Amino acid sequence: MLSYIFMKILEARPRSYDRRMDRFSRGKVARIKEAVVAEIPERAEVLEIGCGTGELAAMLIARGATVTGFDLNPEMIEVAREKIEEEGLGNRFTLGEMGVDGMDLFPSSCFDAVVSTLSFSELSNDERRFTLRHAERVLKPGGLIVIADEVVPRTLLRKLVKACVRIPMLAATYLASGASTRPIADLPVEIEDAGFEVSKEIRSQGDAFALVVGVRKDKE
Repeated sequence: MLSYIFMKILEARPRSYDRRMDRFSRGKVARIKEAVVAEIPERAEVLEIGCGTGELAAMLIARGATVTGFDLNPEMIEVAREKIEEEGLGNRFTLGEMGVDGMDLFPSSCFDAVVSTLSFSELSNDERRFTLRHAERVLKPGGLIVIADEVVPRTLLRKLVKACVRIPMLAATYLASGASTRPIADLPVEIEDAGFEVSKEIRSQGDAFALVVGVRKDKE
């Protein structure tokens, strides 16, 4: 999972972020985004949390989706805006510079899917609860939430192995970038607590990464 820790350093160079991140992770990040895209129905209305440079949004749009994305990093947003102009995505990609605290501005039941890759592990427990609550609110009945992020391994041995490798690298990353990530202890439970039915969980990277798909339940 070192590639996801070093993501915070690479964000300081947003114009080469996607290329460097994919190379550093040996293609893992690209495969994660492909897996997320595969879960989304064609021509869906999608909200992307932490859209970064817009790479995932462009992949979704290529499958017919319309994407509303937001990110707190102004440099990333600027690169995403350039991507919109260069690739002619203006009528399919709406972009905003904000954090998850702005999600209460979106109307209810307006999206078919909410997606997030490598963003939830940057949020506090309260921020994740807030985000999931509003994700459930803005989704249409039967809508999907798809989250791919760093998680806590389920066995003690894997937790110990991960800690031995991760802690010194995390400290170095914090000193270099002033930021860090927080592996999520039980992502499926958090999603279920927000009113979703978890339909899929795929673990990878030594059980330290998860792709979780939830379906918004119909309210009685």
